[in-house]
Amino acid sequence: MSFLNPVRLVFSGIFQADVSTVNNDVRHYDSESFESSYQEFQQKLPSGATVANGWWNPTGSGAFRLIDCKVVGLGFADGSFVDTPGADAALGMLIGGSTDRTSGKLVDLDPQWQMASAPWGLDVRLTDGKTPAFFGGRYQPNPFRDLWFNRNLNAQSDSAASSTFQSVLENVEWADEAMLSPFLRQLRDATTGDMLSIRLATFGYNGNVKDPRFTLGTVVGTIGPQLDGEPVSFIRGRRFIPANNIPNSWAGITYFSGQIDEPSRTAFLDLSNALQTVDSKGTPNPIGVLTLGILRDASMVENTPVTPDSFLPIARIPYDDPDWLAKTAGVFAAKLTDEQFALSKTNPLALVTVSETNPGSTDLDLGYGIVAIREAQDGLYVCAEPGVHRIDGAGRAESLVYATRYGQPVPGASIAITQMGRIPGQGGGFGVDQPSAPIPDMGVPEAAVTFAVEGGSATGGTITADADGIARLEISTQSPGNPRGYIDGQVYLIDYRIPGQSNTARSTFDYVVLHVRDDFDVPADPTWDDIAPIMTQYGNLYPIMSKHLVDLSSEASCIRYADILQLAFSLPETDPNYMPVTRDLSVYKRKTILAWLDKVLRGETAVKAKAQLAYAAASGGGAPALRTGPSGAAPAKAATATPDQPTAADGKTRFAKNFARVSTPSRS
Repeated sequence: MSFLNPVRLVFSGIFQADVSTVNNDVRHYDSESFESSYQEFQQKLPSGATVANGWWNPTGSGAFRLIDCKVVGLGFADGSFVDTPGADAALGMLIGGSTDRTSGKLVDLDPQWQMASAPWGLDVRLTDGKTPAFFGGRYQPNPFRDLWFNRNLNAQSDSAASSTFQSVLENVEWADEAMLSPFLRQLRDATTGDMLSIRLATFGYNGNVKDPRFTLGTVVGTIGPQLDGEPVSFIRGRRFIPANNIPNSWAGITYFSGQIDEPSRTAFLDLSNALQTVDSKGTPNPIGVLTLGILRDASMVENTPVTPDSFLPIARIPYDDPDWLAKTAGVFAAKLTDEQFALSKTNPLALVTVSETNPGSTDLDLGYGIVAIREAQDGLYVCAEPGVHRIDGAGRAESLVYATRYGQPVPGASIAITQMGRIPGQGGGFGVDQPSAPIPDMGVPEAAVTFAVEGGSATGGTITADADGIARLEISTQSPGNPRGYIDGQVYLIDYRIPGQSNTARSTFDYVVLHVRDDFDVPADPTWDDIAPIMTQYGNLYPIMSKHLVDLSSEASCIRYADILQLAFSLPETDPNYMPVTRDLSVYKRKTILAWLDKVLRGETAVKAKAQLAYAAASGGGAPALRTGPSGAAPAKAATATPDQPTAADGKTRFAKNFARVSTPSRS
């Protein structure tokens, strides 16, 4: 059941995503044409034209934090839900990060695929702020899903966007004091192993460098049990899809999932990311009386009126109650009668709205409402995890593809696997005076990626689900041979679907995505010349490091801070201090860097001492201290902004629009 469970914890508050934006333009990876202005904030010229420079947050640290997140509601096994202070000890507690580690990091897969951002090294704890955590675990890195860019009708670009992060907390530890809470006892008993399911919905992001809330946004979250055999990054249940992949229906509702809990005969919907809003707090855009029900006529489509003969109502959704989203994290639950439960097994669920105007209706509203959005055609839903793989050269990976009909497995389902192939023009910038480097194509050579499909190994084909409706997508890769030149490796998009499913059957960015790194020969005795291109590139892309701690383009600076660098490059990839923050460094290049650092630390003391003296003389005594601030260095950044600084954050929005324009024809 995951977080869509009678036993669930609801919290709401603020998130911070202090991402660096220099790497938003793939051309900034070309060190030969890189200019220092690419580390400065974007500017608007007197003519009105924009110079992108390093976009809207070039000095970002990559930090991802949960701030002032409070437990506002608790669901119990008997179906009751409490939000009154004092009803349980867990109410009013804080959901926060680690107290003895740095913050987690929000990481894109690649500048040419910015649609798979994931938190890495994010610790999540329940605490009263006084005693040790009542429970705590680490978020398994899984990227966001169902990203859309017009949720907030009164905002633009990334500030109007919204998405969900679903995953599990791993290695969860429980304090003895947690058992004083009846709810926490139920949560611990309901989950299996040492994991908990978690879903975050993030929206209302502030990309205005002059605003005190710069890099902050609104988050609502739910934590529930994780059960054996469940996917961790999505709900294997009932999938609602807009008819025309706009990406929202005529009523402003986007993709979302539901689930029917058979033991309790309860229908659950996750509306945390589904409904349009009018502000950054999540106040809903009114669309009339909204009702969950079942279509007796399975052929009915979105935007058509219903009657008692064609629609069986279940319950009204109080989405427009004051602060409903913040108080429930968008989870709606309704008990089913015997008739409703039986019909739900064979017919599509739907949301129906009744309003004075019913905008977009195509027929006379008879007073019973119009279909605002419905479950997928024939109840079919196909989804894969992991959705992202980072692979070094010749390697292997596997994703599981789940086929579901009306929430139940589809045994023997046939799944078509297709490489999207060559995709040009992704990950570029905007404005005047753009970088001179060419934008490389994605997805080639296709021969570097093959699958174990029916008939043998091939670059595409068909795989078959087992008795549980799960198909194994076995992936083999070879080094792509540096097709992108100045940037390592290649990005491949893998489409999966039941033959005959339309492009709208899945959210726009639902692919299995591969980042396949190039082969790299590790020198037996590496020198600075061997690692200088790698270090210089990262120094260019992350000025917060090079300007405030260690100049990665300088041999002397890297020698001076060799011990710190060795630690950062030696950490597990899941550690928040792992270097590089992008997680895009191949194991071969990492070994080369570590071998050079080890050589420095083993005893070339004369060289090291000389370099330290030279660095101290050049820098006036040492590296300056790292700037900090209460919201991820926002005050320091605000001070550097020019008066005519553009304020709208539009990194994801710009990428998504360009991807849709270029790739949509090839996916049909």
